[in-house]
Amino acid sequence: MRPVFEALQRNATERPGVAAFRDDAGTLSWAGLAGRVAGLARRLETAPQTVAIALPGGIDYVVADLALTLAGKRQVPLPFFFSREQVAHILRETGAGAIIAAGPDARGAWALPVIAPDAAQVALPEYPGGGERVIYTSGSSGRPKGVVIGDRQLGASLAALSEVVGAGPQDRHLSVLPLAQLLEQICGIFLPILAGAECVMRSDATRALLGGPVDGLTRAMAEICPTTSLLAPGVLGRWVAEIESGGPPAPSSLRFVAVGGAASPPALIRAAEAAGIPVYEGYGLSECCSVVAMNRPGANVPGTVGPVLNGLDVQIIDGEITVAGPSVMERYLGGPPAPARWHTGDLGHFDNGCLVVEGRKDALLITPAGRNISPEWVEARVNGDPRVVSSALTLRDRDGALLLVAVLAAPVTPGEIANMLGDLPGYARPSGLIPADPSEPNLLFPAGTPDRKVAAAIANARPAVPLSYPHQDERRAS
Repeated sequence: MRPVFEALQRNATERPGVAAFRDDAGTLSWAGLAGRVAGLARRLETAPQTVAIALPGGIDYVVADLALTLAGKRQVPLPFFFSREQVAHILRETGAGAIIAAGPDARGAWALPVIAPDAAQVALPEYPGGGERVIYTSGSSGRPKGVVIGDRQLGASLAALSEVVGAGPQDRHLSVLPLAQLLEQICGIFLPILAGAECVMRSDATRALLGGPVDGLTRAMAEICPTTSLLAPGVLGRWVAEIESGGPPAPSSLRFVAVGGAASPPALIRAAEAAGIPVYEGYGLSECCSVVAMNRPGANVPGTVGPVLNGLDVQIIDGEITVAGPSVMERYLGGPPAPARWHTGDLGHFDNGCLVVEGRKDALLITPAGRNISPEWVEARVNGDPRVVSSALTLRDRDGALLLVAVLAAPVTPGEIANMLGDLPGYARPSGLIPADPSEPNLLFPAGTPDRKVAAAIANARPAVPLSYPHQDERRAS
């Protein structure tokens, strides 16, 4: 992280009055950012070693993140979309001794000491090193593990991604993903500082990611005219559909829109490109500091997640993607040091130097006939339709029937779904469809991916609409 603070000091000295970050409430210059970060870091010197961040985003979050890092503290982001039970679990497990929060009700909302994110501005000191962050993702249960990330992981990831994105002071980043997620901390805070680029945060755009109206994103794109952004496949599909139906076009200023967090069907990538969105799919996980591989300008291969980032060694062992290199996490909180080679739990292979992710190893379905099916393979066929927010292929307990739970933003007929799946082998075709609403509690994670346990419970509790494949080639079922 030392290069980030060196860049912050350089920008504050050479371009003190230039806007660094903007949010719904206002603008903070480079000099103002350096002063606020230094002031809060000084106040944090006497704070407990582990401090949680309970801010929804915006400039206050940026200041809190950088100040805790500068003070050498262990920070614990509390995603605003987590349940109370998840937040309580995180606070217990990390042993956080204080919380950075804002607002008139903040002090009464927490049982821990509350630190406001404001402070007098002072000169920015050199970064001594040693800052850590514990990242919790939604995972597949209510009690996810905390991933410990330090200077080594962030430094390696930032160096590699800087080469891929190629950002400079002329860039403007639209931050859409929640800042409590490691990927947006990297792309929405640290990379813009390194590049001297402006970052703009709009809460309406973030709400679009989490299921709100997509016009929050389209308005932000039109008003801000960013050059870069980072989106999840679900909101990208809705944006493409909005453009195709006559909505505002993508701003011509865009040059690099990363998409990740879930698989992106090749059809969606091509549709986005046709709609004027220069989109590049990547792949990663928190345990490897968020990004392992990324497509890039001049070498964009839909259906793959691109070449592996410089400095990482990715090998496929027994069909599983494994990663070695400096961006592999320190450890899970409370656990032993991570092994030198991390087994990701994702299945994949290489195609002409580009990584192809096939799906989660632990999501593999085994039918009563003994056939193995990677659900992501089937789901990708329907997820490319913008009316489909997400989907989950699952087996019904009582009879082993293969069912598709489709989360729909607009009506889709069973016949249309069957046509999307018609070229699959017979054993991989679901026999029934269960439509679901995006607002169903706990069904979707913030990235738009389904909680497979919740989807399985739905499939076991609700009737399915039969799917008919009139042109089925029976030979494919063998």
